[in-house]
Amino acid sequence: NEGDRNSRVTSIYITTLFLGVNAMNTVLPVFEVERNMFYRHKASLMYDYRAIGLAFTLVEVPFIILASMVFVVLWYFTVGFALNAGKFFLYFLFMFLSLAVFTFLGQGFMAIFPDSQTAQGFGSLLIGMSGIFGGILIRPQYIPTFWLWGYWTFPLHYVLEGLFTSQFQGDNTTIVASYGSPFFDAVCPGIGPDDPIPTNCTGSAEEWINVSFG
Repeated sequence: NEGDRNSRVTSIYITTLFLGVNAMNTVLPVFEVERNMFYRHKASLMYDYRAIGLAFTLVEVPFIILASMVFVVLWYFTVGFALNAGKFFLYFLFMFLSLAVFTFLGQGFMAIFPDSQTAQGFGSLLIGMSGIFGGILIRPQYIPTFWLWGYWTFPLHYVLEGLFTSQFQGDNTTIVASYGSPFFDAVCPGIGPDDPIPTNCTGSAEEWINVSFG
C-alpha cells in the first residue's frame, strides 16, 4: 500500500540527509587544520594550490567509498530493498555521490570562511534548505512557483531521484491507492468525496513514485 512505500521513501530521505550532515560536519575541523598547514607551506613556496587541492580531493575518496559501502551493506538488506545486484550497486553509487557532494561542500565552506564555526553555520543553512526543497517534505508539484529555484538548486533532490530510481524503476509491485493522494487521483480520476471508492484503484510501484514525486 501507499503507507509502506511512503515509509521507505521517508527512510531513504532521513538516512541520506543524516549522512550528509555527518559528512559535512566531520570534514570541517580536519580541513581547517589542513588549510592552515597549507598556508604555512605555501608561504615557503613548497606547495602549489592545485597540487594540494587535488590531494585533498583524492585522499577523501577511499574513505567515502568505504563509508558508503559499510552503510549500504548494513542498511539495504535490513530495510528489505530489492535483492538485485544492479539496484544494489546503483543505490551504493548514489549514496557515494551524496557523501562526496556534502564532504566536498564542507571543504569548500572551510576554504572560504575564516573558521569552522562560521563554515558550519553556512553548512547548516545549506543542509536545511536541501532538506526543505529535497522534494519530500514538500512534494515538487506543491512547491510554490517562486521557490522552485530551490528545488533545482540544492543537491539533495538529485541524490534522492537517483536513490528512488534505483529502487522503483521497473518495480511492478501492486500499490493500492489511498483516497486523496496524487496517486489515487491519477489511477482513479474523477472520484469525488461523495462517490463510492472503487476497489481497483491500484497501480505499480514505478507509477506511484513517478506520480508522487515526478
